[in-house]
Amino acid sequence: MLKPVIILFLFIPLLGFSQYNPIYKNFTVNDGLAGNETYHVFQDSKGYIWVATSTGVSKFNGYSFQNFDVQSGLVDNIVFEIYEDYKGRIWFIPYSGALSYYEDGKIKPYPYNNKIRQNMPTRSKGPIKMSFYIDSLDNVYLGVKDYGIMHITPEGIFKKFDGINIEAPVVLNEFPNSKILISNPNKPIKHELIINSNTKTTRFPLKDIFDGNNPVYTYAIKPNDSTLYASLEGKVACFVNHKLKWVDRQFKSIIWLSVNDEYLITSDLEGGLNLSPLVNQNGLKYKKILKEFQVTSVIKDSEGSYWVSTLDNGVLYIPDIHIQTITKKDGLSDNRIKTVYQQDGNLYLGYQMGWVDMIKDGKVEKIKMTKTEGNTSFVRYFLGDEANGRIWICSFGHLGYIQNNRYKVIESKIPVYPRKIVKSKKGNYYWVSTAYGIVKVQDDKVVYDSRDEGFSPLVLGIDEDSKGNVWFVTSNGLWKYSNKLFQFMGDENPLLASPSYALYFNPKDESLWIGTNGAGIVILDKNGKIKQITKDDGLISNSIYAFFAHKNRIWVGTRQGLSIITFNNGSYSLQNLTTNEGLVSNDITSLYVNDSNAYIGTTSGLSIININRIKPNQTKPNIYITSIEVADSTYKWTPDGLNIPWDTKYAKISYEGLSYKNMGKALYRYRLLGLDSNWVYTTSNQCLYSVFSPGHYSFEVKVQNSNGIWSNPASLSITVTPPYWKRIWFIILFALTLSGFLYLIYYLRMGELKRRNELINNINLYKQQSLRQQMNPHFIFNTLNSIQYYILEKDTISSHKYLTKFARLMRYTLDNSLHSAIPLRDELESLKLYLELEALRLQDKFTYDIDYQNNEAVLDIKIPTLMIQPFVENAIWHGIMLKPDKSGRIQITIRDMETSVLCTIEDNGVGREQAKKIQETTNKVHRSRGFQITQQRIDLLNSMYGQKFNIQIVDLYSHDGTPQGTRVTINIPKGLESS
Repeated sequence: MLKPVIILFLFIPLLGFSQYNPIYKNFTVNDGLAGNETYHVFQDSKGYIWVATSTGVSKFNGYSFQNFDVQSGLVDNIVFEIYEDYKGRIWFIPYSGALSYYEDGKIKPYPYNNKIRQNMPTRSKGPIKMSFYIDSLDNVYLGVKDYGIMHITPEGIFKKFDGINIEAPVVLNEFPNSKILISNPNKPIKHELIINSNTKTTRFPLKDIFDGNNPVYTYAIKPNDSTLYASLEGKVACFVNHKLKWVDRQFKSIIWLSVNDEYLITSDLEGGLNLSPLVNQNGLKYKKILKEFQVTSVIKDSEGSYWVSTLDNGVLYIPDIHIQTITKKDGLSDNRIKTVYQQDGNLYLGYQMGWVDMIKDGKVEKIKMTKTEGNTSFVRYFLGDEANGRIWICSFGHLGYIQNNRYKVIESKIPVYPRKIVKSKKGNYYWVSTAYGIVKVQDDKVVYDSRDEGFSPLVLGIDEDSKGNVWFVTSNGLWKYSNKLFQFMGDENPLLASPSYALYFNPKDESLWIGTNGAGIVILDKNGKIKQITKDDGLISNSIYAFFAHKNRIWVGTRQGLSIITFNNGSYSLQNLTTNEGLVSNDITSLYVNDSNAYIGTTSGLSIININRIKPNQTKPNIYITSIEVADSTYKWTPDGLNIPWDTKYAKISYEGLSYKNMGKALYRYRLLGLDSNWVYTTSNQCLYSVFSPGHYSFEVKVQNSNGIWSNPASLSITVTPPYWKRIWFIILFALTLSGFLYLIYYLRMGELKRRNELINNINLYKQQSLRQQMNPHFIFNTLNSIQYYILEKDTISSHKYLTKFARLMRYTLDNSLHSAIPLRDELESLKLYLELEALRLQDKFTYDIDYQNNEAVLDIKIPTLMIQPFVENAIWHGIMLKPDKSGRIQITIRDMETSVLCTIEDNGVGREQAKKIQETTNKVHRSRGFQITQQRIDLLNSMYGQKFNIQIVDLYSHDGTPQGTRVTINIPKGLESS
């Protein structure tokens, strides 16, 4: 039997929707900010965020803060305002008025600060905020409270605005680019507000705008050519074309005034941020947010996010100011929302702990659903039934609905444990997914329970198509209930067997959307074809928890964020929202969307999105290459690129993409053209290359914004210089040198060939001369006479012997003359014949001996042709022939040395000196042409072979000094070849 459910109604006041805060991230000194007391937040033209604090300035890139103080070059740590000039210099305006600026990565002091100090009033209240300007000629203008406007020329000449600028307590001077500078003299002449431009000057009674005499806080801004806003203390005035349009007097002292494309923004001493829409503006109709903060400045950055500086709490970053957040601290029963629904201006929130909150007109009615035994009844799902005026509630253990502020429980035999409920398209009944199958509810009763048929799995999602077929998903995939039959669809396609949680039937095209746990969205069309949408297509996650369809959009809730699928002309686009875009949590549990708002239930509270302001982040983020580290040396990026040597060990390139909605988790892709054209994806803001070949490369890197839009590339030209031997100048020089060297070799070779040919010719010439010398007419004539003598004497044996030797000598001589080098054996055979003939002819006047120690191997060594015979001839003619007796002796000795052959010719003749004397006395000078020719041949051979032929001639004497002959030693190198 079912236990009754007790419904407790409690009424607790809740803040109105217009006062709910957006999600923000609070940056303080704990995050690296220079100080928590901040005065101005500013975004420069490059996209960097600058924060002015009481202890210096901070520069933020989405990852970390870079802080600057007096040690870094600031003139004063207390900086009230930041300004960027036409050159991109970032100026810092401190309380003292002494200026400094950031340029090329360094902070530099303004060179004419002494002019400012000299003219700053003793009791100065400091510069007027938003009243600093530098024109294109580098003139500096500075508005000072209770003083007026300072003007310093580029040459350092100081001037003070006078004339009309000292007439009234508030003079608004229009400068180029719609810049307004405020003159606030200490002794104004008239009680007026003056708007002064180049073309027109307009005066207004100050009492029409401001009740006092001299406002302490004055701001002015001109968003376009015609409109000007000014705040004086707690009043805001709007001027259009120099005419006062309206004045709003509902603030206390205003300490900030700005305008963007959405709002006129003010902050006052009461705290908070006042947002006044610009549409149909006739006064200020603002909503106040961030009441707990004393706001000092606000900007809207290039991505549409807001940055807020506060007096004591650092800087706030608001990803989307249009996404409101409601949490337990705002009065909700719990942050863990399980289901959300909105009807008739009432917002219903269901919680796991059994509470249902109904919010209307800034009040919350809390409904506690508790069983009689005190157990909490968990709330899982809401279904609005506007036709019957009901809100169905699926809770743990029972199903019921609220109607006319009364709760009705559906009757059933056993608890149904409902999960989801859908109304049938075929009648006034409902299908419910439960922990034990499905049930049908009609007339406030369960009329069908699948458990009765033995079908009782945990059913998570359920819907009905236009034909009345019931579709539902379980942990093992998709099922269909039709004609009282259950059909498992996972057998038809593996994707339909994926564990699933959410289900939606799209009546527009009769497709079934299945939210799986891991396979993304599986779409089964009416023809049975399957499509799939996954993370690869841009989906925030492949695990789907909830669907909600509204008009041409399907909202997809996941545990990693929200995806919005928008259909347009047969195609679709995807937009993802996460905490980076302003959601209170990525863990989405439920969705409800109407024509105005989307209500996103999460485990951390409720996010409310104005669907008319949903705009995908189309802003291309900026990206910069910040440094290049090459072999432990760090360089800054320059347009000229980077030159590195060929033997560089590594190059580390650092870069930063300014995508604040990604907040330090941006996706990058980079490539090195010339090495690889494929992109490398990473979340790191640096990359490393370790191998370079000489050549030209182009490094490119991009960053992706929160909506998947890639930036334009930041590029760096890298030239890897080749080693000197691969450079053009070296190649040209080497080619010239090589050409010259080859020409020199050619020239020397040709000279060598020419010289060699000359040597060969000369050698042949001298060889012929040696031959002629050996076969000279005297020798032949004498030899023939000797033969004739033997013939006449009829000495047949001697004549035959003589003639045979002579013939053999002639044959040897002619044969040997054909070669430049011959074996020593042949040379000695020829020499032996010559000696025998000479001995016969001279009637045994001398004897000879040839000694080679019976070394047959030495006889095979080649020596130059006709090398020894001239010296033997010289020994006979100049030594032996001049002896008076027949005691002549010639000793020829051959020795095999290590690298040469040593030939010694020794005679016991009269010696060279005595032979010369005898010849001079008898006038019979015998010129030894053979010796001279041989000496010349040796000189030529030394030049040709590069080896040393050596001849030594030694005169021999007895112990008493009497000449006893001559010894000739010839050193003949080995290794000569015949030709």
